Amino acid sequence: MILGTSAIDVHGLLEVAWVSLVAGVLLMTAVSLSIAGAARSAAERREGHGTAATLYAALSLLAAVIVAGGVVLGVSVMLSKG
Repeated sequence: MILGTSAIDVHGLLEVAWVSLVAGVLLMTAVSLSIAGAARSAAERREGHGTAATLYAALSLLAAVIVAGGVVLGVSVMLSKG
């Protein structure tokens, strides 16, 4: 007899594992894009490439909004699971 097998929701546990993995990879990628976009925007602006600098700044801003949205979504899910 395996102790506590009826108390473990394997499907729920696997769902939490894959959702956490996907969310972690996506948020880590978005943070990296935000940092890289900000750095490249500054470098392009110094070199006088205004259009490229603006596009990199937009990428950085979009990635930062995705990170903020992911954090808000994560907190709201945790608070609703009371």
